[in-house]
Amino acid sequence: MNSSVREDCLEAILTLTQANGGSVAADGILAAVDADRAEVEACLAGLVADGTVRKDDQGYLLSTEGKRVAEAVLRKHRVLECFLCEMLGMDTGAASKEACVLEHEISDEAIDRLSRYIERPGHGPRRHCAGRCREHSLLEFAEGDLLEITLIRCLSRNRRLIDLGLIPGEQITIRRKLYNDAVVVRVKGADIALSPEIASTIFAEPVR
Repeated sequence: MNSSVREDCLEAILTLTQANGGSVAADGILAAVDADRAEVEACLAGLVADGTVRKDDQGYLLSTEGKRVAEAVLRKHRVLECFLCEMLGMDTGAASKEACVLEHEISDEAIDRLSRYIERPGHGPRRHCAGRCREHSLLEFAEGDLLEITLIRCLSRNRRLIDLGLIPGEQITIRRKLYNDAVVVRVKGADIALSPEIASTIFAEPVR
């Protein structure tokens, strides 16, 4: 079994499950994984056979071990994408594609070091894209607004932002604004509550 396709299948099941809930249909996995149909189908059969993935009438679900592996792969992807986009100034789409390639070879230690590096404010070049507004934090938007994150300042204030999928280029929705100025956002199918201190460091622009 191709290890890259295996990891891509697990990552696809995890992200699709987070977005939609419940089992994931084979067609959704095939659309998300950049590999031949026969290779993906063979990989899914192998994952079911070794217990990493479970299959029911609606599609595929991760086992406990499968979820652990998928979350590790997804974390690598998000850290790499954030580094390439935020620190090196790459376009979001190009950064995501590059992260898909690199995530299969990079070590856990390197990812941990990259994550810590990103979290250190003032180190390395920051992304500057002409014509894009970065002056509006999440506190300034209204409930229901669909946004794209353009910048996160001082990631060290919350080490879990990257793991939660809150990275530049990600689309989010403002779900609720609470009485204490906290903000609830939806990212990748999950609702996340952000304190006003954290929300004020996340900048975004409306999705047109």
